[in-house]
This record gives sequence, C-alpha cells and structure tokens, in this order.
Amino acid sequence: MRMSLLFVAAIVTGCAATNSGDLITQAKVEGIKINATTFDEMVRDFGPPRSQHVNSQGLRTATWFYFNNSEFGAVQDQRTLTVVYNKNLTVKEYMNASAGEKDAKTVR
Repeated sequence: MRMSLLFVAAIVTGCAATNSGDLITQAKVEGIKINATTFDEMVRDFGPPRSQHVNSQGLRTATWFYFNNSEFGAVQDQRTLTVVYNKNLTVKEYMNASAGEKDAKTVR
C-alpha cells in the first residue's frame, strides 16, 4: 500500500505544470534603461542569468529564460531576454522575445 501511494505521488508530481526562471514581464522590461541600468540591478530584478559570455571586444552578454510547461510537458509560455552590457556593466542594448510573438523587440 505504501509503495502504491509513493508511485501515485511520483506520477502526480511528474505531471504537474512546471516553470523555470523568474517571470520576464513587460513592466520589468520597460524598467530597463540604456546606459543606466546595471548588471547588478538586472540580477536583482530578473534573478541570475541562465547564460553569460564575453565577446572579443570585452562586452558581456547575459541571457534570461523563462518557460512554463503544461501538465503534459508542452511549453505554454516561453520568454527570453538577452542583454549586451557596456564595459562599465550598464545596459548597451537588449532583446526581449516571447514564443508566439511575431516581432521580437530590440532596444539600443
């Protein structure tokens, strides 16, 4: 009996809707100011980036992802925010994209 309850709990947990990352909302994105918002402020507002790299000019790029899966594993909502920083770690430009949107928005 105990084993079957554990099995049912595992199945229910595995089928539950899941999400990953902090939600990337339009209101948060509109708060990003070119040449003013810092890397530390972005981490405060969006959580740690999922990926980062530095290009040959020494500029850092950081990317945040958010996705929400349905109970059957299909992606219901997917959002990506990619930010390029100046050498002083203020935002140089960013691109906000969501699955299903026709126009991704790049701000420079």
